[in-house]
Amino acid sequence: MVDTAFPARRSSRLAAMAIGSALAGLSLFAGPAAQAADGLGAGVVDGNAADKPDRLGDECSVPEAADSAKVIVVTGTGGSKATVKACEKWEGDYYSALSVDGFVGYNGIAAAGKKKEGDGKTPSGVFDMDFGFGVKSEPKQFHGEKYVKVTKDHVWVDGDATKKYNTLQKKSDGYAGESMYQTPAYDYGQVIDYNPEGTPGKGSAIFLHVNTGSGQTAGCVSVSQANLLKILDWEGESAVQMAIGA
Repeated sequence: MVDTAFPARRSSRLAAMAIGSALAGLSLFAGPAAQAADGLGAGVVDGNAADKPDRLGDECSVPEAADSAKVIVVTGTGGSKATVKACEKWEGDYYSALSVDGFVGYNGIAAAGKKKEGDGKTPSGVFDMDFGFGVKSEPKQFHGEKYVKVTKDHVWVDGDATKKYNTLQKKSDGYAGESMYQTPAYDYGQVIDYNPEGTPGKGSAIFLHVNTGSGQTAGCVSVSQANLLKILDWEGESAVQMAIGA
């Protein structure tokens, strides 16, 4: 387990709430915060419910290596299944703005530093989220700096390649690799910046993308299209990381 839980914070505001003498000795109970639109945030029942933004729900367990204000936490739950949480920092701790079911590699999640090309595993660790891409045009929910509308000419260089390994290229420029013109998987997607050095054999083409209904990936992280668009919208223009662990 790579996650390290952060200590919960408690607000002091409840201590300042006036209570009638008839209620003396009775415990206080704060109701849950209202649920945010589109299912973002489930609210909380705890001492800081009155203070925390409604879009934020339960506290997230985020590894210390993550330093972005927004972190997508992917936790393997057995086999190729995973929980995917959009976690946002608030007053020093991380809280969930969205939690959905997702999928990872058909062979699960690789141990730290053990991911290899073609092993069917999703790499573990903390990675930056990079540019968006898709067979479909840039969605209104994407707010990043770069989005590539892929064509049948686009490939992601993989396999035994050494030149431009783990990068987006074109067949017309002489490159071979995984076709990026795949639907529904790559209708919308975002690059997970694993192996940015392009070390051959270390693993390539690791994305956050639309699940295909197979219940597994070849090493990527997938969620439903609706949830992927929610995640992209939540990211906004912020620097975002993904933390993946079993």
